[in-house]
Amino acid sequence: KVLTACCWCALILRILLQMGIAILRAAVMAAVLILTADAFTVGGHSVLNSLGVATPKIERGCQSAARLAPTLRRAGSALQQKKGGSDEDTSDFVNRVMKNTMEGETGQRGEIYVVLQFALIFMVVIGPAFEELLESVGLLVGLLLSAGGIGMGLLGVQDLGSNLTPWPKPIEGGTLQRDGVYGIVRHPLYGCLIITCVGLSLVSLSFSRLLFTGALYALLNAKAAREEEMLTETFSDYGEYCGQVPDRLIPYAATMSGVLRKIAGGK
Repeated sequence: KVLTACCWCALILRILLQMGIAILRAAVMAAVLILTADAFTVGGHSVLNSLGVATPKIERGCQSAARLAPTLRRAGSALQQKKGGSDEDTSDFVNRVMKNTMEGETGQRGEIYVVLQFALIFMVVIGPAFEELLESVGLLVGLLLSAGGIGMGLLGVQDLGSNLTPWPKPIEGGTLQRDGVYGIVRHPLYGCLIITCVGLSLVSLSFSRLLFTGALYALLNAKAAREEEMLTETFSDYGEYCGQVPDRLIPYAATMSGVLRKIAGGK
């Protein structure tokens, strides 16, 4: 037990160290990109090299920006000459957009979508800088999900006892289990498989595993729906149990869904 605890501690410390290094590198890269934004056309390449953070990707970005900047300046000058008094039109447009932005009741306009939209755009722009961080986070979250899924499965087997069967049809003379982990989620054995497979997909950063996990979720959800039809026929109070435990496969899924809808301004 002591050896296992030490191994887990060492693994967590390594993950945290990798996350810290990745965050630091990302912060340095973001600062460099901001400070050298005006130097892309005159010496941006040499500035990045002098700071020691230039990479082939950044160098190619600097060269592309340098080639694109004169074209953008010419296009901007031509547009302004064509419109003449466009400053007033631009000011009116900006004021109108600002008015539209401030219109409506805060919290009821779907702000969460806009925030996530710009956050994801930002991550697309600087995504490569966070690859190591995402790997570390995926490893940590994957391990936690896998451990949680296995634990939930063991509790489900223990609580179900002699009622355990691989088939959707309940056994003859069985009882309806409503306590323990079955008081949190109606099908913990199916849920543990999904959660563990998601964790394994994150640990290995495997898209194919995540894709098959989605297929497994669809299958188990259909199997659980068929099983609940049979349970409703067998146990008269199964409908009441479903009302008391709204989550079919994933614990607290209904609660989290309600919170997200509330944040998004939905009903």
